[in-house]
Amino acid sequence: MIEEMGTVVAVEDNYAWIETQVKTTCSSCKASDSCPTSTVAKAFSPKPEHIKLAVPCALVVGQQVKIGITENALLRASAMVYIMPLMLAMLALFILHVAAPQIHELLALLVAMFAALGGFWWASRYAKADCHQAKFAPVFLGATQQAVKTAKHEIPIHKLDL
Repeated sequence: MIEEMGTVVAVEDNYAWIETQVKTTCSSCKASDSCPTSTVAKAFSPKPEHIKLAVPCALVVGQQVKIGITENALLRASAMVYIMPLMLAMLALFILHVAAPQIHELLALLVAMFAALGGFWWASRYAKADCHQAKFAPVFLGATQQAVKTAKHEIPIHKLDL
């Protein structure tokens, strides 16, 4: 289970809006002062993500929660986003090379680009389909007690009796 800490920003019935911060590794790198990638990363500060999540207990705004996603879901999503478009582009190039070996390289590149874009479109549609959303949705793992102050995403979690 891949775990992440978040903050409750709104509560609606049995749902809570959880805000998580996107983290980069540039801030912890020793070479970040002289690295051009770190300079670019600092220029584009990431926006916080908001997730609507079903919760089994009452939460209050400002409370810290732990959410998680299974490793299997993360690997499947990564394969859909990275491998599928690449495989479609290579398959399109192979079919194009077999069907028309004398085709111009720019046209072949254009066909491969559209095949890759089709792969991204398919991955987006697949992940957004109602029957597949539960596979990729994070789950609620626990929450802090309200009086506890925390630091560095390490918080005491109370177990829920579900």
